[in-house]
Amino acid sequence: MGLCKDKSTTYLAGLGYNVVRHPSAGFRPLGLLGRQNKATLQLGPLNLLITNPPGPLPAITSDVPAADINGQTSSKLSIGIGINILGTLIGAMGGGNLGANLNFTNAQQVEFSYTDVTNDSAVPLEVGNYLRSAAVDAGNLILEQYVLGNGELFLITKIAKSKKFSIKFEKSNGVDAKVDVPAIQQIAGGKITVGASGDSKSTLSFEGATPLSFAFQCFQVGVVDGVLSLTSVQAGAVPAAFAGGEKAFALVTNGLLDLEKGPVVT
Repeated sequence: MGLCKDKSTTYLAGLGYNVVRHPSAGFRPLGLLGRQNKATLQLGPLNLLITNPPGPLPAITSDVPAADINGQTSSKLSIGIGINILGTLIGAMGGGNLGANLNFTNAQQVEFSYTDVTNDSAVPLEVGNYLRSAAVDAGNLILEQYVLGNGELFLITKIAKSKKFSIKFEKSNGVDAKVDVPAIQQIAGGKITVGASGDSKSTLSFEGATPLSFAFQCFQVGVVDGVLSLTSVQAGAVPAAFAGGEKAFALVTNGLLDLEKGPVVT
């Protein structure tokens, strides 16, 4: 979920994930991200770089339960920040505009939790072998601008996604707050199911139709001996080039990835 830096995003960073500020269904393994002049763009799928593929793209394993993420919670956030994040999530799920509406609760703070999270992933070693055997499209703008030019190119290998999240509403002393469930359901709209749990109904779950990706792992793409290779980069270390590997690269070590809106490069 798109949270400011807190214990949940720090936890995800410790697992090698980057956190997406605005969760999106469009984040998928084998997608390309380009970074240039501090702006990051989604550029399209990996096959855009290949003219003569050596075979089918590496397989993507989907919908594997993310046991290391499920149940993790955010820090307790002030109601103003929490409602802003809640509105972003509801909007991404296809719901209505929550705005600054606080009429449905007397809460002063909220706590988000990751619910029903699954992973989609491609094996980095298989991706590296695919790139090593592939013929590169030398005239492709992605290669020219982000690999050979003044930019950086990253390949997504794993995403964490969910179509459901939970939020607990509390007063400042930690006491359960009151929440008008029908009112917030009306604001969220018919595309989102809002459910309450617990005797006080202070913890709500929000579920949409489509899973949203809120975190990902990636590798940097470079050219080694004339062929595309994956590179793992650590702060302060010399990049080590290899054809595949186990360690994901953290595009944003502490914080959120904020994607610039722009056309897909073809």
